[in-house]
Amino acid sequence: MFGPVNEEMIVLARQSRGLSQDALATKIGRTAGALSKMEHGIISTALPVAEEIASSLRYPIALFFRNERVRGTDSICFHHRKRQSMPVKLLTTVEAQMHMTQLQVSRLFEEVAAESPNQFLTLDPDEYEGSAERVAQILRSIWHLPRGPIRNLTQTLEAAGCIVVFRPFGTAKLDGMSCWARSAPPLFFINDASPTDRARWTLAHELGHLVMHATAPSNPEAQADAFAAEFLAPALDSEGDFRGLQFGQLPGLKAKWRISMSAIIAIASRRGLISEARTKSLWVQMSRSGFRLREPFPLTPEPPELLNQALRVHQDEHEYSADELAKLMDLYPEEFKTLYGKSGSSFGGSLSVI
Repeated sequence: MFGPVNEEMIVLARQSRGLSQDALATKIGRTAGALSKMEHGIISTALPVAEEIASSLRYPIALFFRNERVRGTDSICFHHRKRQSMPVKLLTTVEAQMHMTQLQVSRLFEEVAAESPNQFLTLDPDEYEGSAERVAQILRSIWHLPRGPIRNLTQTLEAAGCIVVFRPFGTAKLDGMSCWARSAPPLFFINDASPTDRARWTLAHELGHLVMHATAPSNPEAQADAFAAEFLAPALDSEGDFRGLQFGQLPGLKAKWRISMSAIIAIASRRGLISEARTKSLWVQMSRSGFRLREPFPLTPEPPELLNQALRVHQDEHEYSADELAKLMDLYPEEFKTLYGKSGSSFGGSLSVI
């Protein structure tokens, strides 16, 4: 029919639904041991069994015959920004959903080219004396970003051909993930429950990972945060605003730089623009005001648009129906409409048929 079943797709589909091997084995009337052997390629998966798995996991059978590699050699890097208490099972589920989205996006963009004004590239911090800040400065220069705040980070990433997707994660302990496979654009998978200031920091943090960490350094999270701080609030441009920081200045600076008040305090302290005593005082005032738990003065959202633009190219120029788009992306129509049914406004770049 299609060729051999891709065992990696069985694993990915199962994990994306949050099921253990035992749970799926029970659904298809097989032992967990037999399913484990199928997932590891020790025994082949017969077509009737593949159809049972597809039905149980609510994916079209064609998904299980795709020959792409999801993890490993085909993926340049995968990163996530989470809290230490994040449950491993939920992290695995969201990671699988991201990789599933990556497959869907790669299929969608096979015949659509994003004419990106900027190029997404990697820069090795070791070539810049290990400075993540210097890498951020260079990337801003390469992308021709003006001095000062970045007004819309999502648009900035999309202008470099990146795909940004906001999805419910079912937890506040995971902010976002990113991956960059050779067969698809860089993908940023962000928790849609994050306020805009947190989402922007996560995007910048994940951007730092993808740009700098094709190979893992000793402290990638600290490097990614240093990159994010310099990319969003360059020291040369923000020093006058952050030096001698006062509590009453925080709302206005949050609106200007479009980062959280907590991030502003942390950056000012790390750069030596406020004393240890002032830093402690600001954190005390943040706590007393209840701002450590929930910051006021929310920022306007920065919704992604490039993915929706690609969908509209298929609909308008290729004359795909919603059901045909669902089939293209190996989804049933109902799930396709849930995930991709909303159209966005026009995007700053342009898309064309290959």
